[in-house]
Amino acid sequence: MLLYGVALITPMFLGSWTIGVFGLVMGWLGIFALEPYIAFPWIANFLYFGNLIFYKLNLKTKIVLSILTIICALFIIGLRELPENEGGRNSNVVVGIGFILWISSFVVLLIGQIKEKNKNV
Repeated sequence: MLLYGVALITPMFLGSWTIGVFGLVMGWLGIFALEPYIAFPWIANFLYFGNLIFYKLNLKTKIVLSILTIICALFIIGLRELPENEGGRNSNVVVGIGFILWISSFVVLLIGQIKEKNKNV
């Protein structure tokens, strides 16, 4: 959760000062715009928090949910342009430190679940 929290206040992309909390708040627009590079990463947040909230789920189900979260999150790599202002100007972007921290929070959860599974075996 700490990695996720820090990702919310760091820039998501190189080439833009858009911080993670902006992506979290505005990501739903990707669904209506039919932009998979925005919509799937936004859905990854719900999968992540669902995984944390429903901790009593079967461990195998939680691992599958974590893998789906990571797959959805990786769609953001395909995003190459971000709107800069209302005038229609776009800036070229690539993933930045915020993305790395954000995806790291998903990977840490998956590693913890795999360790727990191996401990139970």
